[in-house]
Amino acid sequence: MVLPLLRPLDADAVGEFRLDLFPPAAPEVVGVLRRLLREMLTVVGADPDGPCLILSELVTNALLHGAGAPSVVLELRCGRLYIAVADGSTAVPRRREPDVARTCGRGLDLVAALADDWGVELIGVCGKAVWAVAAVDH
Repeated sequence: MVLPLLRPLDADAVGEFRLDLFPPAAPEVVGVLRRLLREMLTVVGADPDGPCLILSELVTNALLHGAGAPSVVLELRCGRLYIAVADGSTAVPRRREPDVARTCGRGLDLVAALADDWGVELIGVCGKAVWAVAAVDH
């Protein structure tokens, strides 16, 4: 999902933000990014719980199954939060078949349940971006 950098003329700039982040490929980054998003959403008066879980799952998947350091875009615009996490692997993530005995592998199920929409875009031979969009109340 390519997000334009232009803001609509009638947009409320106070309740909106965009962050382009290039964190290291380290497990600790998941919590750091989650706390950053929580603070940003709290500042604009939005509920951070669902979006923070979406972000955590997408970044964790990129670290576990992707290649190289991820890049992250977080953009709140017109009451919708756009989250995109890119990595250097062209392997497309797939949701697994439901299995109550499974102890892991539910991340994309959570993303699908919490997001209004989500998907994957290949970036040529350079990798992929997994994205999600969620409405936020503020």
